[in-house]
Amino acid sequence: MNDAKRIEPEHVYDKLSHIGELTSRITHDMRNPLTVIINYSVMIQKNSKNKLDKKSLDQMALIENEARKMYRQIDDVLNYVKLPPLKLQSYSLHDILKKVIESVQIDDVEIHLPKNNPQMICDIDKLEIVFVNLITNAVEAINGAGSININAKTAANDIIIEVEDSGPGIAEEDLDKIFEPLFTTKQNGTGLGLSSCMNIIERHRGTISVKNNPTIFTIKLPKIGLTA
Repeated sequence: MNDAKRIEPEHVYDKLSHIGELTSRITHDMRNPLTVIINYSVMIQKNSKNKLDKKSLDQMALIENEARKMYRQIDDVLNYVKLPPLKLQSYSLHDILKKVIESVQIDDVEIHLPKNNPQMICDIDKLEIVFVNLITNAVEAINGAGSININAKTAANDIIIEVEDSGPGIAEEDLDKIFEPLFTTKQNGTGLGLSSCMNIIERHRGTISVKNNPTIFTIKLPKIGLTA
């Protein structure tokens, strides 16, 4: 006789929901001390260039970079498990991109904004997450030196945005898996960044895709008719 206890789907869902809430709370709380570490390490580097030796400055830069990596991983998890309702308003694409570029470490990378500047009905905080992921990934793909071209155009019913980088491209065997949760080719990646991007774009009733030679991520968002 099989005495195995049957687990009801609703019970599993409740447990997963609680795990998601707990994960969201923990990751949110972890961001605050990391922000302090990042800000202080940046401040020390700026104010102590003539006071500290090169080894000490390099160590401070290492602390900053590692803290930023942890912060991004936490953001990936938080953005994946936390799905609040969209807050939809009208924004221009340039306003979103300029805000994103200010928050991303671009080093020697040239980022070319699109000539077109369409207005979009969107949740600006969520779209910032998408573009931070795409631009950060592009910066890493070109190893901190190269160019990123962002183009925008309008079709009959859609706004089409393309993010193209001058990197070596994505391995062909990875193209079909790149948006899957937990799939990553990075040593320190969570595998949730691009999955979160797809989730956000789909919640905006849009699509996101990628192609190689060169690497181009294409986002399509509806012009009108989007409601929360």
